[in-house]
This record gives sequence, C-alpha cells and structure tokens, in this order.
Amino acid sequence: MQKGDLVFFNTSGGGVSHVGVYMGGGIFIHAPKTGDSVRKDELENVYWKKVFIGAGNYF
Repeated sequence: MQKGDLVFFNTSGGGVSHVGVYMGGGIFIHAPKTGDSVRKDELENVYWKKVFIGAGNYF
C-alpha cells in the first residue's frame, strides 16, 4: 500500500461498506460513522483486519 490509497472494508456483510485513506505506517483515517469526527486507526487492529477487503489508488 502507498500513502493516499483508499482502503476498503466490509463492515455490514454485504460488500464494501466503509472506506478510509491510508496514511502510511499501517495507519488509515476514516469517519467511523456519519456525523463522527475523522480519526486515525491501525490496520493491524483485530476488527479492521477482519473486515479489510483491499486497497488501491483509483485516481
């Protein structure tokens, strides 16, 4: 993964349902839910590892 790549997660059991931006060093930023502040999380977190689908640069 490269900095700026989009990271995709399946948090609802039906395909891509959550997206973040990879910052490097295993960290990504995302808004956990509508109305929440953007925050940093680690891709190695047990939950995010379980729901991770993939990443890529689509621009």
